[in-house]
Amino acid sequence: MPRKTDCRRWLLWLAALGMFGLSPQGVPAASGQQKTGQQEERKRPVKPELESKSPQGEKSKDFRIGVNVDLVVIHTSITDKNGLFVTGLKKDNFRLFEDNIAQTIQSFSQEDVPVSLGIVIDTSGSMRDKIDRVNQAALAFIRASNPDDEEFLIGFNSEVELLEDFTSDIDLITDTLNNTIVTGGTALYDAIYLAVQKAQTGSKPKKAIVLITDGEDRDSYYKLDEMVAKVQESDVQIFSIGFLNAAPDKGLFGRWSKSEPEKAQDALQRISEETGARAFFPKDISEIDKIVAQVARELRSQYSISYTSSNSARDGTWRRVKIALELPIANSLHMRYRSGYFAAKPSDSGK
Repeated sequence: MPRKTDCRRWLLWLAALGMFGLSPQGVPAASGQQKTGQQEERKRPVKPELESKSPQGEKSKDFRIGVNVDLVVIHTSITDKNGLFVTGLKKDNFRLFEDNIAQTIQSFSQEDVPVSLGIVIDTSGSMRDKIDRVNQAALAFIRASNPDDEEFLIGFNSEVELLEDFTSDIDLITDTLNNTIVTGGTALYDAIYLAVQKAQTGSKPKKAIVLITDGEDRDSYYKLDEMVAKVQESDVQIFSIGFLNAAPDKGLFGRWSKSEPEKAQDALQRISEETGARAFFPKDISEIDKIVAQVARELRSQYSISYTSSNSARDGTWRRVKIALELPIANSLHMRYRSGYFAAKPSDSGK
């Protein structure tokens, strides 16, 4: 048993150390705390940017859904109960609403218009056994698309890289895909954010992204809500292909919480539906060829409907869009289109 005198001396010594900001090892306490803060700061992701590979660089454009701040263009896919695309419909078969107010359709067409297309491929280490098949499918997708399309290629792992700038040269894209290096983590949200930003600078009337991944986001600077906000303010359709792990058995008490694969699926589903596109979750890599062929057909089979909003306020508010079909078989058909758009602000008119 230590004596009371010894205990008092020990307590007085500790108190003296505290007055001078020292730890028992003689290291200033504040210094130790500062070092920990600096270590945490260094671990935070750096805000990502894409470096253009174009010699002249790229001109930044601020696109809304349409080609200018007044005209709103909605691309619509219509399929029957068997998933086949419905063609041959007329302008009079459509009714369009903005915030529940009927709008006058200004122009209507179903044409195979060129697309500014981004192919965004997960190059993290977990894709090692899938990457060859993914690259082959990406090339097959390009060949099945409009020959006047322009494509760019993004690869992402722990970082996001513009592998190939806008081009229509399939040989150039083939060479780039064949030299893809697979390693690292998964900055999924950063890849989507930057791909949308890049697609908006494209020169073609329609903008789209095909995203192929097998993992949950782990390394992004952008949060899910920030990424979704970027998606909503753009006119870019995002088709997602997710080779995700099966959700684990969570037992009786885990049914109210979502696993990481479930959260990843919800995120991909959300961004695709917001843009009027579709998310696919194949069980096996062999399904990818069929999926990319379906996406290529959809992009070439969409109806384009444009109108000038009856709400002329340029207030930056969210406007919800609804399209209805006036057909006897309307209830058996399924439509995909953007859920809405952000109105232009006064400062947008000069951009």
